[in-house]
Amino acid sequence: MDKTTTTEQAEQGTADEELKKVLRRAEQGDLTVLEQLRRLLDETPQLWQQFGDLALQAEGALVKLVGGSNVLLCECLLRKVADLKAELAGPAASALERLLAQRVAMTWVQLAHLDALAAQAAGGSEARVKLIQRQQDAAHRRHLSAVRTLATVRKLLRPAPSLLQIARGLDRSGPAARCDRMAIAGAMPAGN
Repeated sequence: MDKTTTTEQAEQGTADEELKKVLRRAEQGDLTVLEQLRRLLDETPQLWQQFGDLALQAEGALVKLVGGSNVLLCECLLRKVADLKAELAGPAASALERLLAQRVAMTWVQLAHLDALAAQAAGGSEARVKLIQRQQDAAHRRHLSAVRTLATVRKLLRPAPSLLQIARGLDRSGPAARCDRMAIAGAMPAGN
């Protein structure tokens, strides 16, 4: 290892320690670090993007609730949720579609968790089973609402067809149209 690399690593370590100190003090409500905190957030946007994303914080809390101390389950759930969000949003999603895809993924986790709890509660106390069923029903309604909203937004964001596209759709002179006419003619009773 050369001298330059060692110096750069030492400087990076010092900067990381300084960042950690400022963040710790800010988390404890120390207003004297506000100016320094703002400068650090301006220089490191991924900090505020991650810490300020309440949906991401909720996602982490839900995964921790479901997975508990099982690190394997928590990591797999995080990856599943990320995969589901990406799949639901699609490659060219608008900001609104990404938000709604995130909501659908989170309600899916909530519903699946309650489904598992309901299965585990079978044979338990009647009060517990009823409570879980009510929670499950509410989660199901929230999930369906999120799915419906995403589908509606997708439909509304789809561009309206141009007059040319509509006219092409009405053009019934092609080979497929002749087949349609023959099929219709063949299905008619001879007396008509």
